[in-house]
Amino acid sequence: MKRAFPAAVAVVSGLMVSACMQTGTGSTGTGFEGAALAPPVPRDERSHGDFQRMTSINGDAVSAIAGDPSNALIYFDFFAANKEAVKAAPAKLCATYGKSLKSSYVTEPSNHEPGVKVLAVTCKG
Repeated sequence: MKRAFPAAVAVVSGLMVSACMQTGTGSTGTGFEGAALAPPVPRDERSHGDFQRMTSINGDAVSAIAGDPSNALIYFDFFAANKEAVKAAPAKLCATYGKSLKSSYVTEPSNHEPGVKVLAVTCKG
């Protein structure tokens, strides 16, 4: 019983954070919107520092950024990422590209990599 308790707490905590992201659209519009799965996690050789500079998400939680300035995908570790930074990341990434945020949502990679979520970001301008 004692061994299962930490796992149960982790699951409940993950669900609570997930619920916050689903309903809390905030100023960036980030939330689950039932979109199609993203492509599998790509290989990205950039440094963790580059990822953090581009998204404000702690760099060790970002595994790749794919796409282009109009339609980008941020692959991140849902459990390791700072949740406030995840909410702000779409606007930050668009600003990095010299654009403004049009929309964003959270989905999963099609290879269902454990713990990995994908921020799909559309920039305008």
